[in-house]
Amino acid sequence: MAVIDLSATSTFPKVHYIASAGTTQQEITLPPGKLRVSVGSAAALYVAWESVSDGAAMPTNKVSVASANILSFDLSHSSQDRATKLAVAAQASTANIEIILERI
Repeated sequence: MAVIDLSATSTFPKVHYIASAGTTQQEITLPPGKLRVSVGSAAALYVAWESVSDGAAMPTNKVSVASANILSFDLSHSSQDRATKLAVAAQASTANIEIILERI
């Protein structure tokens, strides 16, 4: 697995599709600035902001997103107190995951 680097994204909204993500962390580097991030899949998945490390097991502190649902969250403009990366993973087997970045 390789880190997905979206940090240079300059056109919004940005949609990124991850095909067949497994049950270990898929790390995503986020662009700077105030963002709304939405993550969803037809399959159940996990999202984490802490202890992000590409290819590692998902950490204990994670959010469960039910199948066919979307989790949306806003990130601060301040680079001192916002997440700069996140991890996604399928809860079981694999999942096709959609990530949407919006400038707010």
